[in-house]
Amino acid sequence: MKKILAKALLASLSASFLIGCTSADIKNPSSTDDASDVITTDTNTDSDNSSSKDASDNSSDASSIDASDDLVDDESTALISSSEGYLAAADLFEELFNDPSIEVDDNNIQILKNGVSDIDNNKFIGTWNRTYVAMGVDGYVEIEEASKSTCLVNGSFDHYGNCGDIDNITGYYLSENTMFAVDEEFDAVYLFKISGESMEIAQRGWGCMGGGVSANGTYVTTEPEYINEHDIEFAFTEDELTAINKLLSDNGLDYEEYFETPILYGIFETSIGDAVFGDGTTMSGRWFTSVAPHGITRNLNLFISDDGNIYLESGWNASDEAEFYTTDENASSMPGAVETEG
Repeated sequence: MKKILAKALLASLSASFLIGCTSADIKNPSSTDDASDVITTDTNTDSDNSSSKDASDNSSDASSIDASDDLVDDESTALISSSEGYLAAADLFEELFNDPSIEVDDNNIQILKNGVSDIDNNKFIGTWNRTYVAMGVDGYVEIEEASKSTCLVNGSFDHYGNCGDIDNITGYYLSENTMFAVDEEFDAVYLFKISGESMEIAQRGWGCMGGGVSANGTYVTTEPEYINEHDIEFAFTEDELTAINKLLSDNGLDYEEYFETPILYGIFETSIGDAVFGDGTTMSGRWFTSVAPHGITRNLNLFISDDGNIYLESGWNASDEAEFYTTDENASSMPGAVETEG
């Protein structure tokens, strides 16, 4: 279209010039004076020369316009193509981020790569800690700058004893707040989105992860907050904690290994109910259990009776043998929980 308009403009200029020459030719022959004839001849000559020069200039201008149009067309095409690639990548990113049921294939990965932006993005650089999870599901990601459009991603993640990794994979920036990384070896894509002071990660595909492990979650560059970090102080009184510590210490056992770590790094539950002993007697009180699904810590089975006695059983998943400790001189084994009717 630009070329057509330029040619139309040149045609208009040429027509105007020819009209001007014709007017001069009509006026000059009306005089019979010799000087007028000379002047007329000179005028025609100058006009012819001017016409030739202007025509040459117009031709040169037309060539310049064509060349300029070609350059503009190329730049416009590249800009439009780049914009379309980014918009398609941004839309796909949001779909994948919000819908884990969408399968990421090679075509999707290529669409994402078509939208990669060459920006200097420092927002993602640093160490990010997974937050608002239990301590047994902690994790972190380290992001290092590689180029204006890429970075290097590493990470480690836990799930109650099972673990997983992101090992030196390339991350690609889509915008100041979004990026993605592809783990080709373990067939996974990781989507990163910054919102305020935190970063969300959405994992698509298995990746190099053990059972139950993923990189999904919210991350911060500050100290993480764990949803179970206050479980012990909420579940027990100070007197009960002192008595438990003394019971373990009297038996030469480590309080942290046998009590704190199982609660903080296992799946911890509490309930109110009765206990039944081997002779059939029952006792009311509170139950505390903590199980580490993948054996990261000892398991804990604890009953505190209403009269203050402590019954504690500790063991590992891989062992059938459990250790029993109590403040009740008359008990030799762990009581069982009385099932309540639902």
